[in-house]
Amino acid sequence: MNDLRGIIYGIERFSLHDGPGIRTLVITKGCPLSCRWCSSPYTQSPKPEVLYRQSDCTGCAACAAVCKNRAITFDKASASVKTDRTLCSGCGECVAACAQAARELAGRYYTPEALLREVEKDEAFYRRSGGGVTVGGGEPTLQAAFVAGFLDLCRENHFHTAMETCAFAPWERFAPLLEKLDLVYIDLKHMDDKTHRAWTGASNRRILDNLQRAARQNDVIVRIPVIPGFNDSVDNISESAKFVKSLGNHVARLELLPYHLFGIHRYAELERGYALSSIPPLSDEQMANLRDRARTAGIAVEIGG
Repeated sequence: MNDLRGIIYGIERFSLHDGPGIRTLVITKGCPLSCRWCSSPYTQSPKPEVLYRQSDCTGCAACAAVCKNRAITFDKASASVKTDRTLCSGCGECVAACAQAARELAGRYYTPEALLREVEKDEAFYRRSGGGVTVGGGEPTLQAAFVAGFLDLCRENHFHTAMETCAFAPWERFAPLLEKLDLVYIDLKHMDDKTHRAWTGASNRRILDNLQRAARQNDVIVRIPVIPGFNDSVDNISESAKFVKSLGNHVARLELLPYHLFGIHRYAELERGYALSSIPPLSDEQMANLRDRARTAGIAVEIGG
């Protein structure tokens, strides 16, 4: 598998919300959807990207001096730099040149073997807590061959395996990964196809079909990111819960994930604006009401975090 490489945004250790026990969360880079509320813009592009924290920048312009593509320009008036993302290749030369660590490269390539060596560092915690490895993103199915190779290695080491996915992938790419998983988390964003297209850039039909097929063979937890003005209506939550009920006993529960604004600074580091910055999160009471309504479908429902 030495010829396989995948791009990983990051590795989060001691995760407690992405499967049973203490887990290592592997965050892949690249996503086929363009959700308006996405709190992880670093993981959208399948290529390395340079992040820029203006608050740490002293305006020395060392980054601009080493940029071979002339993607970085220095503004003397504001003593700050600007990156033309259409010219930036993500080479990381500017990151190395920045003495203030105001620039960071998001995205690193791994082989399955190299990634396994990283998660093996936490093996003792898996054994003691009943934990394991969760692959998320981004969207893992965009790198299906690489992820499959990595999951095979995890299973050879008897690690519990889980995956977090939007399920927007051809079944031929999705199904082989399911065979290597002990648990799969699948997002259900909206039941109406037109609304789903408007807010994510893609149809929900493939997602609903994949969710139905996955639930026939895998242990599944369905997650709904509850976004004000998009899918937080009682009608949509009720319809979603009924759909989850129809999936059968392989679905352990439905999790409602409250919308938050924690990712706004990440857009700033990519020098992008965030479209939903003026939308406040739902209150605890509103989330509890939606949870209670979903439970009337006869399924287990929790508010996640």
